[in-house]
Amino acid sequence: MLTRLHSMMPADFQSDTSSVSSSSPSYYYLVGVVVAIFTFAALCLVFSRIGVPPMETIIFASLSALAVGGFICRERALVLELAQEERKHAARLGLEIDRIDELYANSVACLVTFDAGTLIIDRVSAGFFDLLGISAKQDLVGAPLEEVLGVDSTHLTSVVYQIKVGTISVREELICKRADGKPAVLLITGRYMAHLHLVEATFYRLPRQAAELGEYERVMDDLERFKKGIVRREGRVLELKGEVNQLLKEAGKPVRYRVDSTTDDSRFVQQLIKTNKAVEHE
Repeated sequence: MLTRLHSMMPADFQSDTSSVSSSSPSYYYLVGVVVAIFTFAALCLVFSRIGVPPMETIIFASLSALAVGGFICRERALVLELAQEERKHAARLGLEIDRIDELYANSVACLVTFDAGTLIIDRVSAGFFDLLGISAKQDLVGAPLEEVLGVDSTHLTSVVYQIKVGTISVREELICKRADGKPAVLLITGRYMAHLHLVEATFYRLPRQAAELGEYERVMDDLERFKKGIVRREGRVLELKGEVNQLLKEAGKPVRYRVDSTTDDSRFVQQLIKTNKAVEHE
């Protein structure tokens, strides 16, 4: 990536800016004055040859010389200002390159830069080796990212596409494989550099607390489903007992089940039916 950044800068950029920096604004003003004098003399000679009166010759030549001299001074001043801005930009670019070098060389951040189309790795940080348990001596440049991560290429391509179009969420979960064969749940986020056609991705482990929280939520969901199942089962049992008692009453026989000592069986059956429908609706 840094090679591509350096290649975007002109080869003679440093020499050009250094030569421009040696010039001062007074030098450009002097150039403007010299050009104005030369223009005045040349126009006076031309006008005198074609028979223009001396007064008109001096006026026209003076105005033309002032215009040309002012244009030269302004143009040179803009060149100097542009050169200064280019030097500032080059300095900022150099600081940015140094910062990126430091991140990839010594930081524990898990960074990977790869081609957005082929998923071929362009650069890897030191933290990425530790994350997957890969030997730092192994050269991953040029290796397919999906093989290094041990993930399905289709899934990884989908994630990269989301990064490119800017629709990826704060984090996207990937189930990867470490060098020792053990699975590792990693979160990925990144940014797409369109001018280089590269993706710079950041990987980090799923926090243990988040994993435990997810397991807790799954257990609670199971308990909630079990609770609803028990409620439906007990409600159905009571409903059937109430229906049996109701049928026995209609047949003129004594009730068989004591559902509720203080509640009429027919009302109890109707209430159970309503409760059961409400539970099923949930």
